[in-house]
This record gives sequence, structure tokens and C-alpha cells, in this order.
Amino acid sequence: AAGEQLEAGSVDRFVSTYVLDLLSEDDIRAVLQSAERLLNPDTGMLLLSGITWGYRVSWPAALFTVVWEVLYRYQRHVVGGCRPQHLLPYL
Repeated sequence: AAGEQLEAGSVDRFVSTYVLDLLSEDDIRAVLQSAERLLNPDTGMLLLSGITWGYRVSWPAALFTVVWEVLYRYQRHVVGGCRPQHLLPYL
């Protein structure tokens, strides 16, 4: 993998925007383990953005989340294979 060519601790920022939504749980863990290895322990920052559950934000956000989950479960291609993720358990 490309990240294996970089020296451990040599990266200041690791940015992932709407990528983890597409990966399996094992692949998410592998990506975040690589990020941990690559990030400088003193100055490194992990920046993640993705689709998350909106149940607590508002009723439209909750409705949108439910519709998205149903589409992901039964018509995955409609949402491009993306699904809401709780990222905190991976960190």
C-alpha cells in the first residue's frame, strides 16, 4: 500500500472525507491503523468526515437517515454504497 512507503511519524495531517463510509469494518480499521502509524505523535492530526446518523439533530435529519439506511440495505447502488457510520468506536 502507498502508506507503507512513508516513514512512521512523518505525516502532519491525515484527511479522509466520505471514504470510510464505503469500506468494510476491517478496511476501516486498517486505514486508521496506517494513519496512526504515519501521523507525527506530537503534531499529527486525524481529520475524518463522513455520513453519520442524524437521529438527534432534528426530525427531518432522522427521517433522511432512516431512508438512507433502508436504501443502503436493499438498494445499495442508489446511495453509491455509502452508509452512515459511527466512527468513534474505531478510534
